[in-house]
Formats: sequence, structure tokens, C-alpha cells
Amino acid sequence: MEMKDLIKKLRRLEDELYEVREQIRQTSDGFLYLTKLRCYGSITWDMHSNSFSAQELCDEYYGDNGIVEVYTNNPDHMISSYGEVVVMSLEELKNLSQENVSMSQAIVNRMIDSMIPRVIE
Repeated sequence: MEMKDLIKKLRRLEDELYEVREQIRQTSDGFLYLTKLRCYGSITWDMHSNSFSAQELCDEYYGDNGIVEVYTNNPDHMISSYGEVVVMSLEELKNLSQENVSMSQAIVNRMIDSMIPRVIE
């Protein structure tokens, strides 16, 4: 196989992997995962609908380049993080996301409100 063909095959596989990863990120496991990334003096909150996405973020920031704290209502999570992983009720999770509201947290609050009916149903 020529280099040109190998590169073309690699690009196709990367595109397929991206699509599968996006499908995974959009699929809920029935729990919520609020992540708090502390990196170089900034704090970023994000909401994940499955443990895979939350774990990916934890794997990316392993202490030297940032710390991820995870807050979830999944008592059986298998998340490993350099930061803290805390299990709490859905109501506590929502209240936590409303403390010290910043722009990123305001977005997370909106995301939680839109996800709660789907999780409870």
C-alpha cells in the first residue's frame, strides 16, 4: 500500500472515530456528571450525560496540567480522577451547580435543567 493510500485510510478512520465518540458523548447512561476543571488558574464547569465522557476529561487532566473534580448521582460510578469524585443526590447536584455562578456555570445550570426531565422519566 502506498503512503497516499495509508494517509487516506487514516483520515477516514479518524472521521469514523470522531463520529462514534460524538455518539457516545450524546448517549445518556441515566446519570449526570458535573465536572469542575481547575487548570492554570481558571475554573471550567461542564455537564456530561455518561461516565465515559467524564472519565475522558479526567484522563486528559491528570494533575500536572489540571485537576478535575467530578460530582455525580451515580453511586456505582467507576470514575478515576486525580481530583475528588463525589456522589450526591440530583437535587444536591443542581444546587452545587448554582453556587458562585459564572458564565460557564450558568450554561451548566441550563444544561442540568434541560437534562433532568430526561433522567427522571
